[in-house]
Amino acid sequence: MKNEHFAEARADSRMAQCVDTGVKVSMADGVTPALEFMLKSGVPREVAMRVLSGPRFIRHPSPSGEGAPG
Repeated sequence: MKNEHFAEARADSRMAQCVDTGVKVSMADGVTPALEFMLKSGVPREVAMRVLSGPRFIRHPSPSGEGAPG
C-alpha cells in the first residue's frame, strides 16, 4: 500500500520538481537552504523533512519510469 501512496504523490509534477531541486540545493549548499527553498516553493514541511532526513527516505523510480528523478 505504501507504493500506491508514492505513485499518487508523484502525480504532482510541479511539487516533484521542487523536491528534486531542493535535493540538489541540499547537496550544494546544505540542508537549511534546501528546506527554506522547499518551504517557499510550497512543499509541505513534513514532505521536505522526510526527503532531507536521509537516503532511506529517497524514492526510487517506479517500474513504469514515472516519477523518476530527472
